[in-house]
Amino acid sequence: MAFVGKLCDMRKILHTQALLGIYTYLSNACTKGSCEFERILSTSGEQKIQLDSGAFAIEQSYHLKDLSKAFYETHRKYVDLQLVVQGEEIFSIAVASDCVIKDTYDVQKDIATYHTPKRSSTLHLSAGMLAVFFPYDVHSGGLGAESLGIKPVYKSVVKVPVDLLTPRF
Repeated sequence: MAFVGKLCDMRKILHTQALLGIYTYLSNACTKGSCEFERILSTSGEQKIQLDSGAFAIEQSYHLKDLSKAFYETHRKYVDLQLVVQGEEIFSIAVASDCVIKDTYDVQKDIATYHTPKRSSTLHLSAGMLAVFFPYDVHSGGLGAESLGIKPVYKSVVKVPVDLLTPRF
């Protein structure tokens, strides 16, 4: 049950005692002039940043790729909070039970990979948007070169321990 929206609209969902530091980090990452924002925009490749509550961020930059190069994955230990800081990208998502496993789950890397699903949905994320992917959400990001051009994306992927983030509606 992935969900997506502007970070500011997700404040109530992420604004718990356990997630307060993570929400603050994400908010700062979207604030022009903050050290987090500036660090992400100066990132070439990726770097790992430790956060509180057992979470960490992977700050990264890359160029969009074609849909034909999509890499589909899921994780079991962590929920992915994917925040676009600058640029835009397209995600392809599918339900794990509808997908065929390519590489079985690797405990060390916390990843399972999948063949391209027969059915999927797309999400278009722009700066300030956050996509949240749970363990059963097969997802592939960094897409859109065909429609958006080969442009750079600057983002932060926060890995939150799965037991800290259960949907609250």
